[in-house]
Amino acid sequence: MVTHNHEIPIRLFQDRPEIAAELLTKAVGSTVPFYSSAVSESEALTNCDPLELNCDNVAVFRDAFGKPVCAIITEIQRSEDRDKPYTWPMYLTNLRSRLRCQVQLLVICTNEATAKWAGQLIKIGPPEFVLRPDVIGPGDLVRFIADFDTREAVELLILIAATKDKGPGTESIARDLGRRLNELSEPDRKKYTGWAFQLLSTAACEILEDQMSLRYEEYRETYAGQLEQRGEARGEARGEARGEARGMARAVLEMFELRGVEVSEAVRERILACTDADQAERWFTSAFSASRAEEIFD
Repeated sequence: MVTHNHEIPIRLFQDRPEIAAELLTKAVGSTVPFYSSAVSESEALTNCDPLELNCDNVAVFRDAFGKPVCAIITEIQRSEDRDKPYTWPMYLTNLRSRLRCQVQLLVICTNEATAKWAGQLIKIGPPEFVLRPDVIGPGDLVRFIADFDTREAVELLILIAATKDKGPGTESIARDLGRRLNELSEPDRKKYTGWAFQLLSTAACEILEDQMSLRYEEYRETYAGQLEQRGEARGEARGEARGEARGMARAVLEMFELRGVEVSEAVRERILACTDADQAERWFTSAFSASRAEEIFD
């Protein structure tokens, strides 16, 4: 079931992918190559059909010429999952193969027990072929707030709120959020306040309202408020859209096969990785006349 505590942290990384690099460098102490731009990409890491792999978020960092220099896969982990030690390495190798650049895994854990589990060494097989995910727990988020500017600190506080499940601990978060949110631009203030309202307890929301000019009723009219009203329907729609996109992607390949157009493995992987039904439909239309499979991407 899709929950605000899982979805809102993902929205943070989708909305501003740079936060993944900032957390790795400032909170974990890792290094990220120099980049000029950062974008969120499809979370689908599938490399064949019918196996489907979907992480929570992918941020790709590119140089001034648009070449990928680094990618960060971010996972929001609320509990132990015995499948993840097997799927996480696949996420990394599939994305690395697609982008041909360094790939890192950042796991945001909502409790310390899960953080301890997620940080264990994953032995792939051959000597020295191991994976130790970069892991950040709720305690780490709190400790490093002072190292971040106002907007980054607000994002960290929202991540922390997502770990509390609307418990009493969100009241202190609301006080800190209220002070910092008022320092942001109006669009950012509305967006982050809206997400905070979805995560905080009733008492914490009242504390936040006391410090803000934006009340909950006004928030419901904002873009973030409209997202909340769609709620679980959004998660269901996402699943339906992915299924539709997969079907259309297969139709693209079938069209090329019928027309005798050769499809390279790289093109096949890109088509099957598509999770946007509209994009897949445009590719399908182009496949009717394309002399080369690569032409559908132009």
